[in-house]
Amino acid sequence: MLKFIKQFFKNPRQTGAIMPSSPELAKAMIAPINFKTAKHIVELGPGTGAITKEILKKMSPDAKLTALEICPEFCTELKNLNDKRLKVIHADAQHLSKHVSEADYIVSGLPLVGLPEKTHLKILKEMKKVMKQAYIQFHYSPLGEPYLRKYFKHVSKKIEVKNIPPAIVYVMR
Repeated sequence: MLKFIKQFFKNPRQTGAIMPSSPELAKAMIAPINFKTAKHIVELGPGTGAITKEILKKMSPDAKLTALEICPEFCTELKNLNDKRLKVIHADAQHLSKHVSEADYIVSGLPLVGLPEKTHLKILKEMKKVMKQAYIQFHYSPLGEPYLRKYFKHVSKKIEVKNIPPAIVYVMR
């Protein structure tokens, strides 16, 4: 947790939160995933891996998880999970389609509403290019919801109060 807090103070717009996701938020983020059929899941902005670990627990042995993380320190921590199904890529989500051609599900903890609008929109376009089943995103405020509704036909949401701060989990299909 100390690494996470350090990264937040080093670059708050990039890290987006002062603490890692709670176990409850991690479970809410993966609840929409059909792990029986999911062969490729992409996680954007996994941080220290709170959601990553939950995905790996539920994933089938032949599935793969690709994690794009911009912070080198977090990449190192994720690689220490030592799971052959996990591929950690030190990259910006703006270049998602350069690293992944398609994914059944995209799970994101990116602080999209804190990014410049041009960057926010580019990332949403990238996700739409590669997503097959659903894109799952959490935000700490509803400010990003109009962008999600602009780019995705079906948007549902649920509030997870057992997180600091409480988070809104959006599912786009």
